[in-house]
Amino acid sequence: MMDITCDTCGKKYRIDETKMKSDKAKVRCKTCGNIIVVTRPAAPSMEPSLQPPETQQSVPAAAAAQETEPLRRPAPAGAAQPIPKPAAGSSAAGKEAPGFLSEQKIRFGLFTKIIIVMLIVSLLPFTIFWGITLKETNTRIRNDTEALMAQTAAGIATQVDSWIDSNVAVLRMASQLPEIIDMDRQAQEPILKAIQKEYPWMYLVFTVGPDGINVARNDNRPLKDYSDRQYYKDIINGKKLSWQTLVGKTSKKPALVLAVPIKFQNRLVGVIAAAMTIDELSRNIATWRQGKTGYAFLVDEKGYVVSHPNKQYVLKRKNLNSHPLIASFRQKGWTTITGQFNASGGQAAFGHVRSTNYGWALVLQQQESEVFGAYKRVQDFALILLGCTILLVAAIAWFSARAIVTPIMKLTDAAERMSLGDLNVKIDIKSKDEIGLLAQAIGRMQTSLRLAMSRLRKKR
Repeated sequence: MMDITCDTCGKKYRIDETKMKSDKAKVRCKTCGNIIVVTRPAAPSMEPSLQPPETQQSVPAAAAAQETEPLRRPAPAGAAQPIPKPAAGSSAAGKEAPGFLSEQKIRFGLFTKIIIVMLIVSLLPFTIFWGITLKETNTRIRNDTEALMAQTAAGIATQVDSWIDSNVAVLRMASQLPEIIDMDRQAQEPILKAIQKEYPWMYLVFTVGPDGINVARNDNRPLKDYSDRQYYKDIINGKKLSWQTLVGKTSKKPALVLAVPIKFQNRLVGVIAAAMTIDELSRNIATWRQGKTGYAFLVDEKGYVVSHPNKQYVLKRKNLNSHPLIASFRQKGWTTITGQFNASGGQAAFGHVRSTNYGWALVLQQQESEVFGAYKRVQDFALILLGCTILLVAAIAWFSARAIVTPIMKLTDAAERMSLGDLNVKIDIKSKDEIGLLAQAIGRMQTSLRLAMSRLRKKR
């Protein structure tokens, strides 16, 4: 926006050259009706024009013009030439000249850019660092949990196998004694009673003939027919060891029956077996705890509970073949498995399952929320720290951007006012940085323009 003046009456108008449809435009003076020809200017010259007023009309023009105050006539020669100031209601100081920034909207200015750049530069490395750290923490916790469960399960499984092996060894040693091989009740009973006394968890030690009829037993009770027992059938069919888990009719507790063959000169002459409580074995498993939700349990080769923290599962011989870990364990051919699964109630859990030497499955499990509790706390701390960092960086960026942009806006407004003829605008920038140098340069330019205008008036 620039001013033009009617040559006849001196009326002053403001026009916008951006609305001109061609290089020349005609504007009729509203006061005297004079036609003013406006030519689109070339690149503006840094030196003040010394051409006559008639040629001074090559200024930015608009399709429509607005009235301003009449131009002041120059004073007589030799008189003091005051620097023209915009009138209070004139377009230079009034609504027609609100300043550059007030006339043009900046959608994505320097202020916004500074804040965004500072946020990116400061937060991007921090975010990448925490992302990598949290991922590594998650992996480390998972690996540590898997290793701990695998190591614990291996230790418990070894205890189970060792306990069973020791009892099997007792029966095999007894099966080789002459008194047992003779298959004579009077000779066998003292041996069976001695075994039960030495190993008190064996509440019943007995022998069975090839026909399935009980030959001798340690408890002096009537002899029974064991021909329908699966462990008897397994030994008769040639197995070197057979076992069966059940709830003992005598003890009313979960029990394990072990059976081995009695041979004479490689000929099967009978079976020696022992029914034993597994309280001690079960106690070691059922009492294992990891945190508040971690526990272990043991099932036999058919999926029936041998040991479990819930005693009702043991007494009722609950079948856990439907347990996600055991089901997957069976499908994969009794291969050791460690991983996540959905426990009862839909809760996510982390577990480990492995087989013992006797085909039983030992399971360790713990709720995932507890396994990754430390990770969750670290993650929450990281999110809180990230949020606080964003607020702090945003505050610093806002103040920094304001310190840079505010003086630039002041200088821009001053330059705009100077372009409209207000050469007395005050440039109040005290900083000693590059912006301060720019303010000094604009101040010197202001002085130069003021002197140039003074020289021009003297020549006119």
